[in-house]
Amino acid sequence: MKINNNCARKILLEVEKIPYGETLTVAQLQEKISDFSIEDVLTIVTLFNKEHYLTVLDKTSYDDNDVFKEHKIKCLTEKGYKTLDLIRSDEIWELMMEKMNNFDELSIFTIFNIANKIVNVKHNELLALPKDLIIDNTRW
Repeated sequence: MKINNNCARKILLEVEKIPYGETLTVAQLQEKISDFSIEDVLTIVTLFNKEHYLTVLDKTSYDDNDVFKEHKIKCLTEKGYKTLDLIRSDEIWELMMEKMNNFDELSIFTIFNIANKIVNVKHNELLALPKDLIIDNTRW
């Protein structure tokens, strides 16, 4: 199934809102972002769980990365927070959608990489750093 990039961003934003010590089932998450299907949400949560962007509880075994509607999402991981920081800004997200004709066809990981480059450029412009001190930081 193709990853919906807008859904992936919304998932990270919603998971960040989970209060400490609480959880949210995948079905509850889908209700919060009801513009997207449960299949979209399950696909992305499964991917983000496998890639360690968020923590999902209730997996049936250590090696079982499949996520189901009743599984509980606990929180973002450090990697998830760092990545969300890259795409949190509506300005950056909309700029990428506007400038890239094939935005919907790019992988979400390519989007993260592009967002990282944009953030680095913005930081370098803000700080007016000389070329030998230019920041080139990969946050995720």
